[in-house]
Amino acid sequence: MAEDSRMKILVTATLDDWGIERLGRYGEVSYQGFGDEKRLLAGRKLVRALEGFDVFITEVDQVRARVLAEVDRLRVIACCRANPVNIDVDGATEKGIPVLNAPGRNAHAVADLTIALILMSLRNIPQAMELLKQGDGPQGMVKMAVAFFGLKGHELRGKTVGIVGLGAVGREVARRLSGFEVDLLVYDPHVSDEVIDDCGGRRVDLETLLKGADVVTLHAAITEETRGLLGEREFGLMKPNCHLINTARAELVDERALYQALSQERIAGAALDVFAEEPPPVDHPLLQLPNVIATPHIGGNTHEIAIHQSRIVVCDLERLFRGERPLYVVNPSTLEGFHWPG
Repeated sequence: MAEDSRMKILVTATLDDWGIERLGRYGEVSYQGFGDEKRLLAGRKLVRALEGFDVFITEVDQVRARVLAEVDRLRVIACCRANPVNIDVDGATEKGIPVLNAPGRNAHAVADLTIALILMSLRNIPQAMELLKQGDGPQGMVKMAVAFFGLKGHELRGKTVGIVGLGAVGREVARRLSGFEVDLLVYDPHVSDEVIDDCGGRRVDLETLLKGADVVTLHAAITEETRGLLGEREFGLMKPNCHLINTARAELVDERALYQALSQERIAGAALDVFAEEPPPVDHPLLQLPNVIATPHIGGNTHEIAIHQSRIVVCDLERLFRGERPLYVVNPSTLEGFHWPG
């Protein structure tokens, strides 16, 4: 498409100024970032919002079958997520609408949090912070003695770390771990030996990883084979000093089995950024345990995410505008014969 051919582009995802300016070269951009507007569009509200637009760039809006059935002009959807769970991809495919996605947009952010959680869990940092805030109980040098004897942690250097899932996030975690001189085990049947070697890891099966790791960090996608990947049997394989880190998906873990393993001190600790129910209720069993670090799904929540996803989706849209094939499209069959009107 020539740059002087105008189209209408609705953006509700968070993009940076660079992305908005680039899109403006191809059409009229209506930027209504969901973070600024404090809203999520669905149903009739989304249908009305999409009237007259050719391109929709979204992050959280619910583009379901009913919405797709009632919009006629829409030609492309760009979803600023690795897995466009908010889009009815089958419905879009039936209408010949390509759905672009943004794999790896939050890989750096989630990898950073993962390393932070590993260190916090190994060094008992939340417990140490809480001890300093306590006004009752031991004070003065007695409090320092409690910290010295009761909160002695472990160094990460020299430990065995097991990565389950070596996708975009897993690879970034591996790169960060290289500076800690760890022994890196990798379980991912879907990546090549070359990729694992490049990350400084060693391919093993899941059982070997669980038996040998001091830290197990989860970065697998949810599939039929990974749902409930860690349950009672798997926690029974882990070493008593093992720490579990989950910044991926709650469905990878049987929460009840994890609670039992932690409460009975069959594993040392867990750091969780994801829960089956989000946010978890304040009386959630895992939140009551002293050896659990919990955060409210903040892994991909950084100011820099807008920059990352802008580069990915805007560059891919530019390829499509120029008649080239985008790098990331979840329904590639829609690209066959795809063209812009006029």
